[in-house]
Amino acid sequence: MTVHTPVQVGRWHALLLWARGRHAPVDADSATFTAVRGTLAMPAMFGVVTVIEMVVLHLLIPVLWISAVVAALSVASLVVLASTVALARVHPHVLSPTTLTLRTSGKVVATVNRATIVSARIHRRYGVVSPALDGGRLVLPNQDGTTVDIDLSCATTVIVPAPLKRWRVDGSADSFGLQVDDPAALVAALTRPATATGSVSARRSRPVANNRTIKASAVMTEPTQIGEV
Repeated sequence: MTVHTPVQVGRWHALLLWARGRHAPVDADSATFTAVRGTLAMPAMFGVVTVIEMVVLHLLIPVLWISAVVAALSVASLVVLASTVALARVHPHVLSPTTLTLRTSGKVVATVNRATIVSARIHRRYGVVSPALDGGRLVLPNQDGTTVDIDLSCATTVIVPAPLKRWRVDGSADSFGLQVDDPAALVAALTRPATATGSVSARRSRPVANNRTIKASAVMTEPTQIGEV
């Protein structure tokens, strides 16, 4: 089996892609599923507070070079904040014909073999607002919780990232809770191959009926009507 690995871009490239309204490149036969709705509120608040702080410190600090250093550090923090947001926004979840690649904060958390996915359904859950691994269940939420539940037939390796390496969680999970902007589209994409195959098989095994037969079957609603057709 060929594993499709989506491209990972750096901070500056992510900022450029975000400014252009694009995401990191994926294979032509892959689909992306974003989880960005409502995620700008907190970074925007920090950005506004930082700008206000820059103005206030500039007015309060009498020494010019100290004021310039503080302003430069504030600008650098804004760039880091913007690039962090950009990394998360240009690296969505990616569904290829063989794998589902799950990400958080722009980093790959798990690469799931599609053959192991036994169910996917829309299920809104609240309470957990940060990535967590608990009892074999990986949760990748935002501030509104999760919208999709996925169950696997066997566990897969997962890595929950953290700012410090010692806080990182490694383990395995056989179920996932995800936040995506379009949960119906993700569930449909995960279940479509099996559904399509089933419908095609049903059509091939069904005898071909003429127009009169189709019309009669549409009219007859009760067994007592058979003799009247």
